[in-house]
Amino acid sequence: MSTPAEIVSEVKTNLLYASISLKKEENERNQKEDSARMLKARRAIEAYLEEKRLHNAIADGWDE
Repeated sequence: MSTPAEIVSEVKTNLLYASISLKKEENERNQKEDSARMLKARRAIEAYLEEKRLHNAIADGWDE
């Protein structure tokens, strides 16, 4: 049979592991959100540059 001190120690250990696990999950979620945000920004920049190139190409065609 476990002593009360051993039970308390085991509970503390379990709480520590749970806390570490939650922090790890939070960090992973933040990394995924950051990656998705960066991808969205990169795609928006690419779309803007493509639109700008298209606009310039059309404008060059009309000027000549």
